[in-house]
Amino acid sequence: MAKSRSATPLARVHRSDQVISGEARKRMIAEAAYYRALNRHFKDGDPLDDWLAAEREINQRLPNARQQKEEAVVYEKLREAVSKFLGDAHDGINGDTVRHAFDKATEEIKKTGTHAAETVTKIAATLRKDMAATAAKMGPKWEAFSEKSADMFSVWRDRGNVFLGQAADAVGEWLQQTGAKLAPAPYHAGEMVARGTFECALCGERVTLSTGGHLPACPQCGKREYRRV
Repeated sequence: MAKSRSATPLARVHRSDQVISGEARKRMIAEAAYYRALNRHFKDGDPLDDWLAAEREINQRLPNARQQKEEAVVYEKLREAVSKFLGDAHDGINGDTVRHAFDKATEEIKKTGTHAAETVTKIAATLRKDMAATAAKMGPKWEAFSEKSADMFSVWRDRGNVFLGQAADAVGEWLQQTGAKLAPAPYHAGEMVARGTFECALCGERVTLSTGGHLPACPQCGKREYRRV
């Protein structure tokens, strides 16, 4: 049963340099293997096959320590590149302006050959989600937000209210072009995300990342889905 929302729950602070423990990974694999068996009513099948299939599933969703470090590097590189290209935009911005900045930054990181293309693609998807979450919180009045709350869009803060009004429309148009929406999207344990507070979709437990990092499994119920708050 989910916690009551009548009072704001306290958020546990999670250090961004903490990787998801091997014990937590094993619990997730065991749970996934159990549900694989449950879905066939525990008939036929092989427990070892269930475990191996669950292990592959969790490993895809939950990067190991080495992968987490690489994803953190890619995330920061991509953020810096997108911010740079956004900062280069001055007049008459629209959805294509934001799309160009995002796509060009992603392509530049891939072209270096330093990181696997699938890693860059994965991180780009989360960064797009973070940008959408920021834009949704800011709404139409971007001039009221600080550099911290504006996050990557802070490069536009000193351009004046007219420009900021165009910027809000441009981001909304970009999200429509990409099929995303200015609405909260779920996050999952193992995702590399920007700093902030996340609430477990099942029990309401909150986890705060003081800097960008990977989301842990919920420390209260062990589940993997969150919403940004």
